[in-house]
Amino acid sequence: MPLTPSERQDRFHAAFVGLAIGDALGFPLRGIPPASLARLPGLAEDFAPRPRGKFAKGQFSDDTQLLLASAESVIREGRVDGRSAAAHLAWLWQEGIILQPPRSLAESLQRLSSGVPWMSAGAPLGTLCPSVLSRALVVGLFESGQRAKLPHDAGVLTVITHKDPVCAAAAAAFAQAAALGMEEEPLTPTAFCEQLSLAAAVHDKGLAEEVRHLPRLLTWDTTRALSQLRKVGVPPSELKGVDGLPAHVVPVLLTALYATLRVPHDFREAVALVLRCGGEADVAAALTGALVGAHLGTRAIPARLRKAVLYVDNLVDTADRLFRAHQVRETLATALAHQRRR
Repeated sequence: MPLTPSERQDRFHAAFVGLAIGDALGFPLRGIPPASLARLPGLAEDFAPRPRGKFAKGQFSDDTQLLLASAESVIREGRVDGRSAAAHLAWLWQEGIILQPPRSLAESLQRLSSGVPWMSAGAPLGTLCPSVLSRALVVGLFESGQRAKLPHDAGVLTVITHKDPVCAAAAAAFAQAAALGMEEEPLTPTAFCEQLSLAAAVHDKGLAEEVRHLPRLLTWDTTRALSQLRKVGVPPSELKGVDGLPAHVVPVLLTALYATLRVPHDFREAVALVLRCGGEADVAAALTGALVGAHLGTRAIPARLRKAVLYVDNLVDTADRLFRAHQVRETLATALAHQRRR
C-alpha cells in the first residue's frame, strides 16, 4: 500500500529529528579515537554533555544548523535556489551562531558574508569536507516524489560552500538515499546502491563506482569493512595521525550508508555502529540517523532521545513546513502533467 500523507509527513519528522539526534550524540565525541570510545558503554543510549560543560546535553552541531537553514530557503522559495540558500547559510555566520564549523566551511561562509557571489565563494577543488552532506537531506525529502532534479539540486546546495564535484556527488548520493527511504517498499542493498550511484555519477563517476560496490562489504566482518571504508578516496598522507574516520566526505558518506544497510531496522544500533568509529563520526552518525528515520518513521527512534534532543519543536515545525512545500510542488507538477496530456 502507498504511504498515506500522514505517514509521509511522519517520515519527514523522523529524518529531521534522526539527523539531529545522531549529530547531538556524536558532537561531544568528535575527534575521540575508537580505542577510547570502546570503553564507553551505551554510546547511543543518551546524550553526553560537551566537555567542560560548554554546551548542554542534546546540543547538535553545525550539521543540523545547515540542514535547518537550507530547509528555510526551500520553504520560502518553493524550490532549491542557490542565491537564497547562500543567503540563509551566510546568516548563520553573520549572527555568530554556527557551532564549530570546519575551517573550509567557515572560510566559505565568511566570503559569502563579504559579498562574494554564491557560485564563487566555495572552497576550491580538492577540499572534500563532509559538512556538505547534511543539507542534502532537504533535497532528498523535497524531491522524493520526482527525483529527476535531485542530482542538480544537491549540486546547487553543495557548490555554495565547496566546489569539488566529489562533494556534489556525495551530496547527491545521500539525497537519493533519503528519497528512497520514503518509498513504500525498501529496495535490496544492490538496487538501493545502484540508484545512489546513478545520482552520484552526474557529478563524479569515481565515487559512483564506490557506492555501487558498497553492498559487497556487507558480506565482510564489520570491523574489517569499517576499517576499509575509512580509507576510500583518502590519500595516505591525510590518514597519518588520524585515528578513526577522517574529515573527508567519501569515507563519512560510505560509512553512514554501510551502517544503514547493515542495521536497517534498529535506529540505536545503526547510529552506535558509526559512533564507535571515532574521529569524524558525528557527521556520519547524523546521516545514519536521518536515513534510518526516513525509512522507519518516528516510532523507531527511541523516545528518550526524541524528548531530550534540543529544539525538537523547531525541528518538527521545519519538517512540517518543508512537507507542505513538497505537497504544493507535487500538486503543481501533477496539474501541469495533466494539462500537457490534454
